[in-house]
Amino acid sequence: MDKLVPAPPASEPPFFTTTQELSFEDALAHASSVLRCAAVTAQAAIDQLEGDSRTLVISVLHLVDMASVMVDRSVECMQA
Repeated sequence: MDKLVPAPPASEPPFFTTTQELSFEDALAHASSVLRCAAVTAQAAIDQLEGDSRTLVISVLHLVDMASVMVDRSVECMQA
């Protein structure tokens, strides 16, 4: 069984933060961009893997695609 990576100690600052000035629309647009990057990364990993590892990354890609569709739809609703 694979080991789980422990969460960083609570005293460490977060790796990624945002600001109060970031608008809802900009946050959704950024999330959409991040999801596109995640999809490209997963697709590249799929091409390098076999077996259960490949199947797991394909599952992650499917989840990223579903989230991307929902975020993109949210952006469309904001523009309407």
